[in-house]
Amino acid sequence: MVPIRPLWRKAFYFLNLVLWIALALVLMIACTPVTRYLLKPLTVSEDLKDADLIVVLGGGVDQGRFLTLVSSHRLVKGVQLYFEGRAKRILFSGGMPGKTTVSEASVLGQEARRLKVPPEDILLEKKSKNTHDQAEEVKKIADPLRVKSILLVTSFSHMKRALMAFEKAGFKVYPAFADPTEKYPDGPLGRLGLFPRLVHEYAGMVYFQIMGWI
Repeated sequence: MVPIRPLWRKAFYFLNLVLWIALALVLMIACTPVTRYLLKPLTVSEDLKDADLIVVLGGGVDQGRFLTLVSSHRLVKGVQLYFEGRAKRILFSGGMPGKTTVSEASVLGQEARRLKVPPEDILLEKKSKNTHDQAEEVKKIADPLRVKSILLVTSFSHMKRALMAFEKAGFKVYPAFADPTEKYPDGPLGRLGLFPRLVHEYAGMVYFQIMGWI
């Protein structure tokens, strides 16, 4: 007669197996070029041209008041393009993430003013909750201004989905990467940090296609 394993032993065996699988996945992501392979299908070419408007997509705020590192990179790139004369106006897009009481766009606009961008050249889109919303809400602001072309500023890994969403909204889009360091994930920690963003982008691409947003 085959002895029956106690339930706790089965649970321990299962948990041990899960932990070993998780460790193997972490090591694979950290020590192999898997993130670089995942990044390739999301890659688009940067195209810095003069446009009717610079559009900077929000990348989060901490405690509702401070820009995350992602948002800071996007802000700096957008302001740089503005002072290079790529467009006469700059629009910051982003609603209220989570339980915050101030929009991403408001914080970005505030920081842009501190960087000496004239307030009259700053536009804010404060209603959006995702990339699709951003494209639709920016369109509502841009149409009365007869904006046809935009310099779109966002992260390297997020650019393809954002570009497709804004093209779907009817814009001529010129991509401008905020943080090209994503293009070259350096070291195990860099690869581990990039992997969740890549998973998020692939899931977002599938969802946007199902919804007909791209």
